[in-house]
Amino acid sequence: MSNNVSYVAGENAASYEKARKYNLFSFANAPHKDYKPFFVDHADGIYVYDGAGKEYIDIASELVNVNIGFNNRHIIEAVQKQVERLAYIAPRHAFAEAGELSELLIEKIAPKNMKKVLFTLGGSEANEFAIRFVKAFTGRDKIFSKYESYHGSTYGASSLTGESERASLFPTIPGFIKYPAPHLYGYDIKFKTEEEATKHFLSRLEYQIQQECPESVAAVFIESVTGSNGVYLYPKGYLKGVREICDKYGILMVCDEVMSGFLRTGEWFACQADGVEPDLITFAKGVNSAYAPLGGVLISERIANYYEENAFTAGLTYNAHPLGVAAAIACIEEYFRLDVKGNVKKQEPLLKKKLAELKAKHPSVGDVRSVGLFGAIEFSYSKDHKDVIRKNAAGEPFLGNFITKLRNDYGILTMGGGSTIIVAPPLIINEAQIEEIFARLDKAITEYADGLVK
Repeated sequence: MSNNVSYVAGENAASYEKARKYNLFSFANAPHKDYKPFFVDHADGIYVYDGAGKEYIDIASELVNVNIGFNNRHIIEAVQKQVERLAYIAPRHAFAEAGELSELLIEKIAPKNMKKVLFTLGGSEANEFAIRFVKAFTGRDKIFSKYESYHGSTYGASSLTGESERASLFPTIPGFIKYPAPHLYGYDIKFKTEEEATKHFLSRLEYQIQQECPESVAAVFIESVTGSNGVYLYPKGYLKGVREICDKYGILMVCDEVMSGFLRTGEWFACQADGVEPDLITFAKGVNSAYAPLGGVLISERIANYYEENAFTAGLTYNAHPLGVAAAIACIEEYFRLDVKGNVKKQEPLLKKKLAELKAKHPSVGDVRSVGLFGAIEFSYSKDHKDVIRKNAAGEPFLGNFITKLRNDYGILTMGGGSTIIVAPPLIINEAQIEEIFARLDKAITEYADGLVK
C-alpha cells in the first residue's frame, strides 16, 4: 500500500504504511483507498515536523485548539505528575485538581453569573449536556441554533449544527430549529450601519421565535464567534440583542465558546467583550490547549440552583478525566505567566493589517475577518461575494487542493471550509512569525488563487 509521499522517510515510512493499513481517519477528504494522511513526527511552539524532518508553521493551531503552542514543558510535567498520583477516577468522585480547576474558572475567568462547572471530554459532549440542561430546566423541547454554525459531531450537537456541507451526514433530532446567521459579507441586503443590520437580524429571530410558540422554546444556542465556518463576526449589539430576546420570552441563552474561548479573541470568552452573561457556556479546546481531552459546561447560578434540589444522574465514563484537568490547570497558569492575553492584544492589530493587505492586493481575496488571533480569508471571483471560488482550473475542489498546496509547497498547515481558510495561530506567536506566515500566504495566493479569478 505504498503512497510515495514526501513527508515520511526512514523508519517513519513503515509507521506510515502501518497507519494507512489499520487506521480509519477522521475528517478524511477522500475515500480511504485514495486518502494520503499527513504524517507528523513531532511539534514545538508554533511548528510541526513531518516524518522526513521538514518544518511547517501551524497557522490554525491544529483545530484552533493548541492555543499555548506545542511542547510546553510546564503542562507536560503537570500531566506526568498527575499520571503518577491519580491517572483516573470515576467522575462521580471528587478529587483535588477538579476542585482547583473549577475554582479557577468560576472565580478568575468566567462571567460573574457562573457558579458551577460540569467537565466533559470535548466540545461535542459539552453541547450534548447543555441540551440536557436547558430541556430539564425549562421543561420545553425546541432549541434554536443558527445556520452556518458548527457545534459538534455527536447526535445532539450535530442537530444543533447548521452547516450545509455537513447536513447530509447527520440526521437531526426533531425540535431543532435553524435561524438566519447575521453575516454581512455577501448578504443580499446592504445596510448603512452595523446597528441597522443588528436590528434586521434580531427582528427576524424574534419573528421566528414567535411563530414557533415562545413557550415551547428552551434555548438559543449561538457561537460567540462563528468558528469553523469562516470566523464571521456579528454586527454591533447583536449578542446583547439575542440576550434581550431570550429574557423577554423566558428562553435560555447558550454561548458555544469551544473555539472562541480561552483568549483566542483577546478575552477569556468572546461573549465577555459584549458584556453578555449567558445561562450556559460550553468550552473545550483552549482550556488545556489539547494536551489531553477536556471540555465542559459553565453553569449559571439559576441553573446551578435547580440542581441543588435535583439530581443530575447523566455522565460519561471519562468526564473530568484527571489528566485533562491537570493539563488545564497548568495551561491556565501558563496563560497568566506568559501574559498570553497581553500578547493577543499586541498581535491583533498586526494580524488585521496583514489580512487587509492581502485583501487589497489579491483579486481572489473577497473578504478577510479577524478578532484577536482568530482570522479568516475568504476567496471569491468578485469582491461582493456573488461568486465564491469552489473549483480550481482543473475542475477540482479549490479549497482542499489549496490547503494541500499550502502544506506541501509553502510549509503552512491550516484548515477551512467552503471557500475560506482559517488564520488562527498559537497565541504565543510573535511579530516575526506573523510576517513570515503572510509572506508565504502572499506567494501562495498569487500563484494559485489569483489566476482563477474570471
